[in-house]
Order: sequence, then structure tokens, then C-alpha cells
Amino acid sequence: MGVNMDKQQTNIVNNKKIKLNITTPRGLKFVEEADMIIMRCIDGNLGVLYGHAPVSTVLGDGILRIINDGVEKKLAIFGGIAEIGKETVNIFTTIAQHPEEIDLERAESDRKEVENAIEERSKELQFQNSLVLLHRTLVRIEVSKHLKHLENTEDYNDA
Repeated sequence: MGVNMDKQQTNIVNNKKIKLNITTPRGLKFVEEADMIIMRCIDGNLGVLYGHAPVSTVLGDGILRIINDGVEKKLAIFGGIAEIGKETVNIFTTIAQHPEEIDLERAESDRKEVENAIEERSKELQFQNSLVLLHRTLVRIEVSKHLKHLENTEDYNDA
């Protein structure tokens, strides 16, 4: 299932297509020709058109966008590497999922579970921070009392 896009947005270069191959540990998962491929690398997004300079990059977790004839497809990619050539993009990843392969109910359930865990951890960190602040306050009180004690001792010695 794809989303229609304005053909100008795809930056079609002389109507030449770049070939995309996605390989997972189970073998070749996806082959398609595209006008443009946008992938999530560890340091940001990278868009690739036909004729791109050869480069290799490390992929992060994110959305792989495949734009072809004004239609955009999206795949979930979790890590890996991409080898980009003038005419071909080869992606090697442990996980590549089409939208229909994703269990949305499970993903939503996992999201809620993780958000709850983060919230609990946040409360725990707030408690730990409070203990540190309490300790610092007690140190200040003790040091301040020592100054008062010294002042009282000096007053006694002066008399």
C-alpha cells in the first residue's frame, strides 16, 4: 500500500530507476526499482537517487521510504548496512517489515508497556535524586553547625 506523492517531490532523474535489494538472514526479502529511496542512517536520513556516488552507511532503526512513480511505500528497518552504488542499493538488515507484517495491536501494547516502565524508572530516578539532595542538605547542616560551635568556642575562650 502506498501514498501518492507529487512527482516533483520524487526528483526523478532522466526517468532512470535505482534498484533496491533488501536481504535479511532468511535471504533476499525485497527487490524493487524506485525513483528515490530514503533510509534512516545512524546519523540522520539519507536520500538516494539513480547515479548516487558509491557509499556504504550504517543503518539505524527507522522507516525506509521507497518512492516510485509518485507513490510512496514504507518499510520498517531495524539496523544493518546499506551499500549504495550508481544503479543499486543493497540493504543488509536483521529485520525488514512490510506494513502488513506488523501486528499493530502488539506494537501498541508493547509501546504502552515500555512507556509505563519508563515512567516507573523516572519515579525511581526522582527518588534517587531526592536522596542525593537530602544527603547534601545534611552535610550543609552539619558543616553549618560546626561553624556555630567554633564561634561559641571562640566566645568562651575570649571570656
